[in-house]
Amino acid sequence: MRLRRQKSLLLLALFTLACHDATGPQTVNARFELQNIDGRPLPTPPAFTPGMTPTILSSVITLDQSGTASFTEHRTEWNGVDAVYQWTYTYKIVGDRIAFEAPPCPPNAICADPPTGRIFINRMTLEAGHINSTPILYNYFLIVLPELPH
Repeated sequence: MRLRRQKSLLLLALFTLACHDATGPQTVNARFELQNIDGRPLPTPPAFTPGMTPTILSSVITLDQSGTASFTEHRTEWNGVDAVYQWTYTYKIVGDRIAFEAPPCPPNAICADPPTGRIFINRMTLEAGHINSTPILYNYFLIVLPELPH
C-alpha cells in the first residue's frame, strides 16, 4: 500500500511538472479511460446529430515514453454493427497541452484531424470534432500508473 501511495505521489509530481513547467517531461507512460463525452456518461453518441451517429461504448488511450499514443475505441455503429477501432499517433506534452500528430494522410483520402487537448494530473480532455463551431469534449481519467523504478 505504501509503495502504491509513493507511486501515486510521484505520478502526481510528474504530471504537475508537465502541466506547469515548459521544460518538464514531454512524454509519459500512462493509460487513460474515457469517462464521458461532453459530460454524458458512456455509452453515448459523440454528438446528437441526425443520421449516421455511432454510440461510443468505451475508449482507452495509452501513452508511452517513446512519444506514441495508442487509441482504442469500442462502438456500436449507427446500423447496429459492433466495431473496435484503433489509431496510433505521436504526441508531445507542452505545459498543460497535449498535441497529437497523425501519420501522413494518403493522397485523395479524407482524414480527420487528430484530437487536441489538455492534461492535468489524472485527467485528459480532448477536443475531437465539432458540432457547428462547438468542440466535442472527450473526458478521460487516468486508470493505470506508470511503472516506476523500485
